[in-house]
Amino acid sequence: MRRLLCASVLVVLSGCHVYTLDVDGRVAQRASQAVDVAPAAPERLPTLPDKAPKARFGAPIVEGQLVPVEFQKEPDKGKKSDGELIKRLTEHTKRLPGGDVEGYTVKPDATPAEREAAIKKHFPPLSKIAPLPTPLPGPDGRPLTLAELQQTALANNPVVRQAHLDVEAARGLARQAGAYPNPSIGYEAATINQGNNDGKRSPGQQGGFFEQTLITMGKLTLAREAALRDVMMNEQKLRQVESDLQSQVRNNYFAVLSAQKNYETIKAVTDLTDELYHVLLAQLKVGEVAAYEPRQIRVLSNKARNAMTQAQNRYQTAWKQLAASLGTPAMPLTALSGQIDMPVPHFEHDQVLAHVLNQHSDVQSAQLGVEKARLLLRLAEVQPYPDVTVHVAFQKDYTSPPFGTVANVSVGLPFPLWHRNQGSIQSAGAMLRRSVDDNQRVRNELTSRVAEAFERYANNREILERYRKEILPDQVQAYRHAAARHALFAKQDIPYNDVVTSQQTLADLITSYLGALNDQWTAAVDIANLLQTKDLFQTQPLDEVAPVPDVHEILRGGLLRHRR
Repeated sequence: MRRLLCASVLVVLSGCHVYTLDVDGRVAQRASQAVDVAPAAPERLPTLPDKAPKARFGAPIVEGQLVPVEFQKEPDKGKKSDGELIKRLTEHTKRLPGGDVEGYTVKPDATPAEREAAIKKHFPPLSKIAPLPTPLPGPDGRPLTLAELQQTALANNPVVRQAHLDVEAARGLARQAGAYPNPSIGYEAATINQGNNDGKRSPGQQGGFFEQTLITMGKLTLAREAALRDVMMNEQKLRQVESDLQSQVRNNYFAVLSAQKNYETIKAVTDLTDELYHVLLAQLKVGEVAAYEPRQIRVLSNKARNAMTQAQNRYQTAWKQLAASLGTPAMPLTALSGQIDMPVPHFEHDQVLAHVLNQHSDVQSAQLGVEKARLLLRLAEVQPYPDVTVHVAFQKDYTSPPFGTVANVSVGLPFPLWHRNQGSIQSAGAMLRRSVDDNQRVRNELTSRVAEAFERYANNREILERYRKEILPDQVQAYRHAAARHALFAKQDIPYNDVVTSQQTLADLITSYLGALNDQWTAAVDIANLLQTKDLFQTQPLDEVAPVPDVHEILRGGLLRHRR
């Protein structure tokens, strides 16, 4: 008996050693391994001598005898005539798409009617431009505001309801985690068929029992508190879901405004290109320009129509994406208030970063994760302390007189001999340290996201300012002067290329300016999403931006009509 007791003590003591987790040592060991080692620099090749000896034919080439060889020029076989070059050029262009089209030819002594007929044949009317679909008026006959769109999204988008349901599900789990275990009641019989004093078999002891497990060391409280941290983290997730949805609506809203303004700008550029095309056709009728000049402008007009088709589709797609983010994908096209060139919120990096690192939902969730991990570690530590089970039974004794009622009481608890929850304690300790590191990881990621958003924000702020003060005013003036000069002095062989180049440059600059405006709004919306603010305009000062130039206004006065 004494040996058995000693063996039991040794077994108990053998399982009491402390588990340590040397994560810092593992991190240091893996960090010491070289990563991204630059390859060794190649050996420098020997430089060639200025005058290398010539190798004999058939002799082996030794190092240092390789020298570059100059190409010999072909002997001049005489220049070909311009007619031959043009003929060859024409033959080559016939292989290109559209090269089999008959060219425009008119006799020098052609009558005005013959010239008119040739122009109608080779310069058919341009295709008509389809307008944008007319949006419906909003509530009370006024356009929808961004605030109204946000309210619609928060009320209808299913992701918000799902986030609320996640919170409720977590509350249910927290309630269940702290619930006390139910008692057990039942029927119990003992010593059945045991003989009595008369030598007969008796029914034994018949009755019922009640059993209850008593939870010790506050295990239920710890489990409930840990589950409540999940509730709080889901509430932070709800906050993030709402902020992400608001950001999505904002981006789609500005995408619609940008697409609408982009179409209007391309439409204006197309109108001006068509006007220049008709001016050159009028000049072609009287022989002031060559046929290739209106032909080139015609290409630009059709190219502008392609851009308009893309702008129309982009506008309708942007609206569909906005309607989908509202949770109302079947919502018809509706007028929106606001302009893409409205004032942009002004942000300061240090203020935004300080607020994000203190108030962002990811930071709050990481801190709650640390609290939850501490509670779970404590729960794992107290888990070996046994819970007490109380069993009470009341029975009628039929085995012997006076056949009265007896009671049985038992109290039991598990003896932590083999299993003392060591593995769970080790796991919970590791998860706690991981949660502490996760707090810093979240801050690092948010710092990086703020820096990336501010890079785009700062870039576009400077780009927009340069557009406003220098690029757009200079190009507008260049376009006006080029168009006026060609319209007034075309008879003096003023080339039309200056007009085309300045016009295309202006169109490209306006399109780029619209893209910079849209990118600026995207960056501002991303910063607002990091701030998780519910008001994009009221919480920050605003920066004015240059309005998108009205291309029709640029040539008001009919500068291109002087030659008609």
